[in-house]
Amino acid sequence: MSAAALRRDGPLGRALRVHAASADPWLRAAAAAGARADDVRAALADLEPVTPGLVDAGDDAEPATSALLDVVRVTLDLVARGRWHAGHPQRAAVLEVLPALTPWCRALGGAVVAPVVAAAAVVGRRGALDRWAALLAAAPPPPSAALVRPALLLAAWRCGLVRYRDAALDAAAGLPADVVRALLALPADADVAAVLDRNRADRWWWPGTSTGAGVVSRAGGFTVWGGPWLTPPRAVAAGPTGWGAVADGYRWSVLADVHGSAVVRLAPDTDEPWGAGPQPAAPAALPVPWTDEVTGAAPDPDDPALVLVSRVHSYALDVVRLAAADGAA
Repeated sequence: MSAAALRRDGPLGRALRVHAASADPWLRAAAAAGARADDVRAALADLEPVTPGLVDAGDDAEPATSALLDVVRVTLDLVARGRWHAGHPQRAAVLEVLPALTPWCRALGGAVVAPVVAAAAVVGRRGALDRWAALLAAAPPPPSAALVRPALLLAAWRCGLVRYRDAALDAAAGLPADVVRALLALPADADVAAVLDRNRADRWWWPGTSTGAGVVSRAGGFTVWGGPWLTPPRAVAAGPTGWGAVADGYRWSVLADVHGSAVVRLAPDTDEPWGAGPQPAAPAALPVPWTDEVTGAAPDPDDPALVLVSRVHSYALDVVRLAAADGAA
């Protein structure tokens, strides 16, 4: 339980009194869902440091008050769902991310709160919450509430959530260039439209990123350290992306781009095992910082200079860019 107490004369206490017609049903709903009164009081006390950035003690202006009330509503819902505890990304979104987005909340009100908290559950699983919050905080508020979710999506992709790449590139087209520039951490002199067009054509290109030979990305990992696998994977040329893996008796699709990677479990590797037939041979020389036996190699269907590689003593898959002569062979 929080050691602090909710101040009746503070911005939050005053808002709860003034807007009791809204807040009281939320409190009753939380109680009906199983939230303990002590936990509710502690959670509201946790909000005390957050609220001054949204509204001052005498501020009743919209949309700031709208944002504050939505913070209360979302917090009560998290308490009722058992998610209001240290370490939960949605609690961190309320207490850490939203305060960094005060200009967004003051401009767009409650339209910011629920989308940020919902998205934090996904971003937090990737361990990217701090980076995501920093990108959002560096950007000016989107010009309308309808553009909040596209902005959150774009920043999430930039933080490594590769599964959202296509949707993020589409979302960027509807956002102002200055917002996109900040959300993607692009240089001040970068042509935003040109960057997006080039990345759409080549998912491994990004301003300032090396195009030399070597390991450009890694995917997967050991379960104990947050990865998906209990046994080392074997790379195969299969699956919806052309890059697949077999591990722990399952087939996995591998997605990767310049910002991040992901693996998606598809189905048990049973009736027609992946990789049972002829597979591409591993390149004779790999520009990698390790010495190990290669167990599988799958060229990128769109760029033969890029190869997904597995090896005996690693729970991760390496994306390797070959030297120019090897890639052209």
